[in-house]
Amino acid sequence: MIAALALIALTSAPPAIDMAAICKDAQATVLPEDRQAAYDGCVLDEQNARDKLKAKWGHYSAAARSACVGDGGVAQSYVELWTCLEMQPGGSLSLQSSDREPISPPGSPPLPPHAQPRGTGP
Repeated sequence: MIAALALIALTSAPPAIDMAAICKDAQATVLPEDRQAAYDGCVLDEQNARDKLKAKWGHYSAAARSACVGDGGVAQSYVELWTCLEMQPGGSLSLQSSDREPISPPGSPPLPPHAQPRGTGP
């Protein structure tokens, strides 16, 4: 299994994921009249995530790719895979200390209490 994960991490393209199967599940929790719209929206989201992954796949480290590919060698969905990769170190959603910038510029009024950053500890 480790060999399969390493192979996917080293490939030049993201793994193939069955969007139709993923998006069929999106229909299960909505009203019958909304099922087609839910399916279509899901497919569009998956296609957009797949396109982003194809464009940036080589940007992500092999370690990040391995960390985000599921146990069976394939991620659950393109959206989940893209989100996971973006959260890895070096991704656009990672919180590395060198990437942190102040929320508001110096000299601006303080943020209201509901907009204050929350700590991660107790």
